[in-house]
Amino acid sequence: MTYSASAGFEQNGRPHKRGCGFGSMGRWSAWEIGAMVAGFVVFWPLGLIAIFLKWKNGEMWKGSADTAAPWSNFRRPDFSGWKSQSYGFAGSGNAAFDDYRREQLKRLDEERRRIEDEHKAFREFVERLRRAKDQDEFDRFMAERRNAPPSSNE
Repeated sequence: MTYSASAGFEQNGRPHKRGCGFGSMGRWSAWEIGAMVAGFVVFWPLGLIAIFLKWKNGEMWKGSADTAAPWSNFRRPDFSGWKSQSYGFAGSGNAAFDDYRREQLKRLDEERRRIEDEHKAFREFVERLRRAKDQDEFDRFMAERRNAPPSSNE
C-alpha cells in the first residue's frame, strides 16, 4: 500500500483510527456533545443522525469498531414458565399454600364483583332520583306557566 493510499490509516507506521475529536476512540469532545445536544434541541432528527453517525463510525464506546456491541450477548428472558392458573403468580412450591392463596384470591375476586354490582345499582338509583327530580321541576314549571295570567302586549 502506498503512503498516499494509507495516509488516513497509518501514521508513523502505527495504525490510526478515523474518528471525530482528539481522542478519536476515547471520550467524546465538547464539540461533539454540544453538536448532539444542539441537534436534539433544534430539530430532533438531527440529534438522531448525529448518534447514528457516531455509531456507524464505531465511536459510541471504546473499541466499538473492533468488537460487537456490549449488549449483543444478552439473551431475552424466558417467560414461558410464567403462565399458570394461579392468577398470574408462579407457584410457591408448597401445595397447601398455593391452594390457600387460590381460595383467597377467588374470595377477593367475588368480593370485588359484589362491590362492582353494588356500585352499579347505586349509580342507577342516583340516576332515577335525578330523573324524578328533573320531572318534578318540569311539572312545577308547566303548572306555573298554565296558571300565569296572560300577558297583554297592547
